[in-house]
Amino acid sequence: MNKGSYADNTALYSYGKLSRLNRRRKAINTALIVLVFLLAILVAFPLYWMVRCSLVSKSALTVPEYFADPPGIFPKVIQWVNYTLGMERINFFQQLLNSLIITIPYVLGNLLTTSVSAYAFARIRFPLRGMWFALVISTMMLPCAVTLLPQYAMYTKMGLVGTDAILGGRLPLILPALFCASGNAYFVFLLRQFMMTIPVEIDEAARIDGAGHIRIFINIMLPLIRPALIVVGLFSFINCWNEFFYSIIYLQGEKVYTLTLGLYIINGVHITNYEQVMALAVLVSAPCLLLFLIGNKYFVEGIKLSGIKG
Repeated sequence: MNKGSYADNTALYSYGKLSRLNRRRKAINTALIVLVFLLAILVAFPLYWMVRCSLVSKSALTVPEYFADPPGIFPKVIQWVNYTLGMERINFFQQLLNSLIITIPYVLGNLLTTSVSAYAFARIRFPLRGMWFALVISTMMLPCAVTLLPQYAMYTKMGLVGTDAILGGRLPLILPALFCASGNAYFVFLLRQFMMTIPVEIDEAARIDGAGHIRIFINIMLPLIRPALIVVGLFSFINCWNEFFYSIIYLQGEKVYTLTLGLYIINGVHITNYEQVMALAVLVSAPCLLLFLIGNKYFVEGIKLSGIKG
């Protein structure tokens, strides 16, 4: 066999092998895309069903659509009035205001305390820094039920519980965020990991120009860690907006109830109209869903950057 034939055979073999690898890779990618698509449908279907049930009709003479057998994928007649009726069943706008009164200070407090703590652990060298950081991270393993009774007793003695207290008894839901004690260890860890990816030379150049820690933190660090701050803000908003456990303990009276508790009342105390319950559930979930869609890329970026550098 001459050298030309051998080279041609080798080239054909390599080309055939490469073609088989490309076909296999395309087949695997296609299978993964189909699998992810099916999983997305599976995960999103409860959300779709909630929206669908919020638009169905209820008649006293026939079986309600949400109890129909077999159930329909789409409502027979779209009833937007369910949203209006659901809002009238509770003091919707007052409870919306209550939710905002609690959520906004909670988010701002989380952003302030966690960013300052993360800067200290990432940039300031002090004795036993590693031990203190490990202690902060270890608080993630502490169940909230362990600290519930001491916290409730402390807030009661301080006069912060009850409708006659400051802000109508809402302070126990806001203060933990202001003192970095509301389960923010993950946020401290996230911001600290983000700051560790920023070159130290930037701080050194700022110190040469006469900047101290406060100026470096405000003028340099905060703009650079904006994506991580958005992640912390989104997580904080979702956690506080959906909070139910502490709200039902500390908030006494429907005047200070949040939308989460209002949804609980209409579902458990008053006569149940499931289409109105679902309509309110859509309204309560809408801000979290909207923020998640807006900041989706920041969620992914925050998850990736949480483990870049130790």
